[in-house]
Order: sequence, then C-alpha cells, then structure tokens
Amino acid sequence: MAGSKKLRIAISGGGLAGAALANVLFRQEHLEAQLFESAPEFSERGQAIGVAINAQRALAHLVPDAEDLLTRAGAVPMHSTRLLMDDKGESALLLLRTSTDESIVQGNGPAAGTKVIDLAEEHPGRIVHRAAFLRELLAPLPRENMHTNKKLIAVDYTQDQNLLMRFEDGSTAEVDALVGADGLFGFVRAYVLGADHEAVQPIAAGWAGVHNLVPFSKACNKLGADLFKKDRQYGWIGNEGLMMHDVLSNGEIVQCVGSFVDRTPTNDRKKPCNREDLERAFTGWLDGPVAKGIINLLLDQDDPAAFAQWEHRDAPTYAKNRVCIMGDSAHAMTPWQGSGGATALEDAVVLGALFAQIRSPDQVKDALRVYDAVRRPRTQSIAASSRLTGRIMTGLVEEVGTDPVKMHDALKDRWNFIYDFDLGEHVEEAVAMLWNQ
Repeated sequence: MAGSKKLRIAISGGGLAGAALANVLFRQEHLEAQLFESAPEFSERGQAIGVAINAQRALAHLVPDAEDLLTRAGAVPMHSTRLLMDDKGESALLLLRTSTDESIVQGNGPAAGTKVIDLAEEHPGRIVHRAAFLRELLAPLPRENMHTNKKLIAVDYTQDQNLLMRFEDGSTAEVDALVGADGLFGFVRAYVLGADHEAVQPIAAGWAGVHNLVPFSKACNKLGADLFKKDRQYGWIGNEGLMMHDVLSNGEIVQCVGSFVDRTPTNDRKKPCNREDLERAFTGWLDGPVAKGIINLLLDQDDPAAFAQWEHRDAPTYAKNRVCIMGDSAHAMTPWQGSGGATALEDAVVLGALFAQIRSPDQVKDALRVYDAVRRPRTQSIAASSRLTGRIMTGLVEEVGTDPVKMHDALKDRWNFIYDFDLGEHVEEAVAMLWNQ
C-alpha cells in the first residue's frame, strides 16, 4: 500500500456510534477517517447505558482492550436485570429477600410474589455512564482527525465525483464515503431517504421518562439498603409504567428512571415535570415499596423534565450511493430491550469489516449496499420487538394484561434473538456477500 491513495471516510456525528466506528476505521492503514461533530465539543446526552452481552461482543471487535475500556469508564457489572411487577407492591420484597433468582414477579393481588421470568442469568451486562463511555472511545483517536462545530447542511458531488460535504460554517470537505451517525434528528437520514420521505422524521413512541443521577448513599436511604446488597439493575413494572434503578461509576452513583405512558405526546423533546405530574403518571403505585422513594429521587435535581421516547418508522434503505446511516440515524428505537447502543456497535463492526475489504471509491457503493442488506433486517426486527416489549411490560397488551402466567409466556423468549447472536458469522456473511455480487 505504500504510496497509494487512502480511501477517505467521513463520519458525521461524534456520539457513541460515530466514535465506535472511528475506532475501527482509524486502525486501517488504507483508510483516512475524519470525525465531524456539529456541537462545540464531543459530548453524549443521557445518563447511563446498558452494555449487554451482544454489545460487549461487538465492542471486543472494535477495540483491542474492550474490558479495560469499560473498567476505565467506571462500568459496573450487573449480577442480573431483575424486574418485578409492582404497581401496588403488597409483597414484592418477599421474593427479593428470600431468593437469588433474577426474576420478574407479580407484586400485588392474589398472585403477589409469583415468579414470571428470569432475566440475564447467563449473560449479565454492565452499566456505564454515557459520557465516560464516549470519553474512552474518543481517547485513542488522533486529535487532528476530530472536528467540532461542523454541522452538515448539504452533500453534493464534485466534477471528479467525490462527495462534497458542506457545513453551516461555510467550510467543505471532499471525501469518498460518508457515514451518518448524527442521531435521531440528524441531516444524513434525510439525504439518504429524501427530505420528504415519511420515514425521515422521528415519531413519538407513546412513553416519556424522567431520569436522574444521585449519590449511592442517598439512593440507599430512600429505597432501602436491601436493594443494593448486589449490583443489579432493578426494574419495577406495573400499570402503564416502569421504575428502574441501577448502579454506575464504580458504585458511586445510582441512576433512577421513571417511564410512563404518554397519552398526549407533542413535538416537544422534553417537558417540565413536577411531583403532581409524576404522582398522576404513577397512580396506583404510591403504596408500593419504591414508588415514593423513586419519585423523590427523580425530583431531586434542578428543573426536572420528562423526555419523550422517540423512534423511527422503518426506513426502506440505510444507504444511497456512497452515503449510509447507522445507529440512531438509521434505526432509533425505544429502550425497552436496551438495544439501541448495542445495535449501533454492531453496525460499526459490520461497516469496519466491509471497509477493510475495499480500496477504491468505486467499491464504496457495493459495500454500503451489503451493509444495508445485512443490518436493516436485524435492527428493524429489534426495534419492533422493543416496542412490543414495552407494551407488554406496561400492561398495554389487552390479552396479556398483568397476569403473571401470560406475562411469562409473552416475555420468556423475547431477548433470545438479541443475545444469542453470532456476530462473527454475521460479519462473514457480509464479506461473502460483498465478493459474490
């Protein structure tokens, strides 16, 4: 490769998806990768992210020190994800104190304490602060290839058929391929699909959530020390809502979440939220074991707000010529199966493997066509599964309701196709497809 021209790859968006892809591209000597971020600095919105087993496998493909990276970011291994049915919670804590199963249990009524399902016993995940995760993904990247204040507003072609990126500040960049990792409301999705396509704009998924990070000691005081004897992610599910808490930042911080059905969604990304709003959203929960404590913790911040959950309609393609989309730009999904970040990491693995195979700008279109063919079915099926899982967990599926046996039958296999996935075989399929075109 000495003296040969490098293939120029631009990544629009410097969040977790873009940084993950940059890691695998920067290590390929035949590529010149540039990372463009629209904001004044590289940063990640949100609080914590779960790194499930499929995400851990993907990260190991992307960086040589995946385990060390998560440790440096303060990731906390979870013994399990334990979900409990608990909108009134008459005896939900009984099972917690007497069993080591990782379970969803019925928490109220005549079936109180009935186990519904065990989760994540064989493949425990890790919880990590988003900003710390991004910091570690960005750390090894060359500073000269990282650009801030670069809001992409147009993509054209030069006379030589190179891609010409035009930024809001008036600057431009010529590249051979562009990957859009610019998030839910980014520009590149509109370019790939066409600005007027019905799937361009995200839609309200029907839920909203309030989040907060609190000191470990404060969470123990409000929720009870019994819930923190082991590092677990606890989800309390019931009528039209979920309350969740998990430990991160090496056990120093607890993330608290309250998600609820939003029957009057608007175009606002967030709305101010007060105690009256939360008590109304969780009507029927207030006599349970954690609801009052979680609400107090959620309100223990400046300007509490409820953030709407958004998702995309299925896109007919993730690629157009030498431009593609990945992560939330391609398949924004609800968080009910914790798979948004993991699917973005998987996208990065496949794109990295395909770019490793090509040497000419003329090959980019074929590589991105293969990327679309292998990634779109999996990511869109996970998005659909996540949506239905949320409906089941919040009691919105009429034929299931909150009956523990029906809940078990509806939920027992929903994570199998997400976790029991051979990423190596997936990559081999993509590479074979590229060379068999």
